Amino acid sequence: MIKIEKDLKEILKDFDDSFSYLSDIAHNLKPIYYKEIYISEKKCIRCNLCYYECPINAIEKAKIKRPAKIKDNCVKCEICAQTCPVGAIYVVECKAEIKDNKVVYNIYEKEIPHRIIRLKKYHIDLEKCGKCGICEKFCPTKAIKVERKKSFNINLNLCIGCGACQEVCPRKVIKVERELGEVIKTKDIEVDKNLCVGCFVCMEVCPVNAIEQDLNKIKILKDKCIYCGKCEQICPTNAIKITEL
Repeated sequence: MIKIEKDLKEILKDFDDSFSYLSDIAHNLKPIYYKEIYISEKKCIRCNLCYYECPINAIEKAKIKRPAKIKDNCVKCEICAQTCPVGAIYVVECKAEIKDNKVVYNIYEKEIPHRIIRLKKYHIDLEKCGKCGICEKFCPTKAIKVERKKSFNINLNLCIGCGACQEVCPRKVIKVERELGEVIKTKDIEVDKNLCVGCFVCMEVCPVNAIEQDLNKIKILKDKCIYCGKCEQICPTNAIKITEL
């Protein structure tokens, strides 16, 4: 965790007397929370599992010369971080608050469980393979050994089925079949029907259509919900609550 502190008086001294009310406002501010999803360029293996598994198309597909990238429409559901086979996607949470006359900013990495991934079937057309060695460069377990222009060898006991080799192969001669486990449920969501006023604004912002009308109230379809929190944030009566498990 990274902790940054700065004296509130040092910050406020840059304002003239006409902004004297800022001190009172600052002391009454509630803590501010923020979450960011980050893909490490150095660790990304170009497997594009995050791209294929993102439920709202918020990831830019990786290329040989460019890692995957989070787009601006990301809703912070954390599915990509659960899916990445090499832990190249980080979930960073931040908290800013006024404490003991200091502005305190905490930044920490959130622990994310990882989905199971296993190789089921591997096929390569060696007659069409150019033995260029690009697949070897991106294989995270060093299961592939290539002697340039001469030979290709793979140790299937080391292969995890990530499919990075398939994605970067310039001739598309590699086919990988994998078993990918379900998204791990780390949160729960509930609706207080006594507080719900049936405005249905949550239905409008849900990115995966996991909310439906139930008479004059709403109902969460938990099998479709990705627990991004958009509905909780916009609910005017705080009728929706997402909790960490």
